[in-house]
Amino acid sequence: MDVLQCNNSTFPGKNKSIKFKTEMKNYLKFSTNDILELSDNDFTVYFKLIQKDLQKKLNSGKTIDELLDEEDPFEALEPILPEEIYPIVVLAMINNIQTENVMSAILEGFQKAKKKQFK
Repeated sequence: MDVLQCNNSTFPGKNKSIKFKTEMKNYLKFSTNDILELSDNDFTVYFKLIQKDLQKKLNSGKTIDELLDEEDPFEALEPILPEEIYPIVVLAMINNIQTENVMSAILEGFQKAKKKQFK
């Protein structure tokens, strides 16, 4: 599996964290709670992994409608991201946008979600 490398980053496992340097076989199955446990840096890498996976599927000839019929890559993000950020996430993933402004807005939405969750 093609995995992004990120020094000192971890993803939550069942009862422990695993290093990014290992294969991330389950990153597509992260729950909303798993995502909320990520650091800002880890969330950014997670977002890019999901985006990369989505782009790979779109480039293989599948349409976004076909992908959404099979799976919902946005499912775990939808409940936590503010409604003004969620459409930005969807458009950024589909259109492979990673500009600094867009990523900053998405990260800000993630930070708001974490603050709301952990009050």
